[in-house]
Amino acid sequence: MQAKKASLLLFALMLVMLTLSACGGGKEPAPSSNPSNTEKNNNAETKNPPDNSGETVKLNFYAQYSGLEKGVYDAARDELKKVMPNVEVEFEVAAQDDEQKIKTYAAAGTLPDIFFASSGLIETLKKSEHLMILDEYVEKHNIESLLNESSKPMLRNKDGHSYTVPNVGQWAGVIYYNKDLFEKHNVKVPENYDEFLAAVKAFAATDITPLSVFAKEKWPGVLLLDMATVGYDVEGIKKLDNGEGNFSDEAFSKAVHKVAELVSAGLLSKNAFNTTADDANALFTSEKAAMFVNGSWGMGSIEEKLGDKLGMLFTPLKDADIADNVKWNVSGGGFNQGFAVSKNSKHKEIAAEYAALFSIEFAKQRVIQIGDPNSILVEDIEPNGGFTAIQKFYAEQSANFQTMTTFAWGYENAKFKTMIEDNSQKLLAGQAPEKFIEETNKVLEQARK
Repeated sequence: MQAKKASLLLFALMLVMLTLSACGGGKEPAPSSNPSNTEKNNNAETKNPPDNSGETVKLNFYAQYSGLEKGVYDAARDELKKVMPNVEVEFEVAAQDDEQKIKTYAAAGTLPDIFFASSGLIETLKKSEHLMILDEYVEKHNIESLLNESSKPMLRNKDGHSYTVPNVGQWAGVIYYNKDLFEKHNVKVPENYDEFLAAVKAFAATDITPLSVFAKEKWPGVLLLDMATVGYDVEGIKKLDNGEGNFSDEAFSKAVHKVAELVSAGLLSKNAFNTTADDANALFTSEKAAMFVNGSWGMGSIEEKLGDKLGMLFTPLKDADIADNVKWNVSGGGFNQGFAVSKNSKHKEIAAEYAALFSIEFAKQRVIQIGDPNSILVEDIEPNGGFTAIQKFYAEQSANFQTMTTFAWGYENAKFKTMIEDNSQKLLAGQAPEKFIEETNKVLEQARK
């Protein structure tokens, strides 16, 4: 009897094994592809697509989820849903606080799963080991092959690793101007420093603010100083960040004296240091300011208000006798930056996969949704509504750029960044140039230790 039971048990086990063999050992993940690999761009293959099986994963994404870009983020998220359907993303609107909030998150060990990181922030968080290295995901999705030549350097940090995948191109720092106001007040649109100074004096004598500056943030002051420097040294203020020279050098000394002279001539509004970016934009678009300093990324929203009245100057603070020779030495520009992933994320592998793919889709949707004329991608993408006049102008002009520096958040020496931002505020507040040079050189030595 026992032998019969044993035979039946053995037969049952054989049937189970045969059934498992016929059905396979498990369920294969559904195929997926990089959302940017369209028919136009099939030069990159997505290897080992993400496993989309399992429970829903929720990721917190800290980003500039506002204004025109809100629609870009939404469109990119919708496209990523087709690739990673089990991932849900909740956007947190980033504070306009020079990255102080994200640094606070890092110090508290509560970084979001995904967040935007500039090169300066990357250097800070690298040292505290908060950043996940994305090399594996950059290689897996052939990210470099999707980028145009000018954007590839932004993919890797100076140590050779990818801590982010770039999401936007290398924007220039520019001075917007109102064509109608210049014509109405019979002021020549400046092409060099002497003409710029003359324009400042002319508007200062009226009820029109010469230059709208949101000095509540510190980086616009650094940008102005950089604009005054690039005519003498193509590296601009970045050279000092790299540990070379000081403000007694001719290039930097001349730049300091220019900014001080412009301030003395009435460059800024009385409320400049209480003025936010939105306030400065409103001052300019309401035609109460003749010019506005900012990055070129803001051209679309400004054009919506001013239309064909809007003009754009690429750092017209160069000396008249050399202006033609250094015409395309531009402030602003590229640096290693993009969407980063917290090393301590509960879902760091999924977050890394998502961040890499989202960055490329975000760049694509910037073109489609808002007509970004500064794409990082090889793929030729057309905006839904075509390029506007100012976007077309920027695209044509940017093709001539010969050198670019970087914005203040691209500086890698955190001490230097803090020092130059704080001291530039003093210069905008009317500090004498000699005093600025003396004090800043002292602090510069400390920042390099």
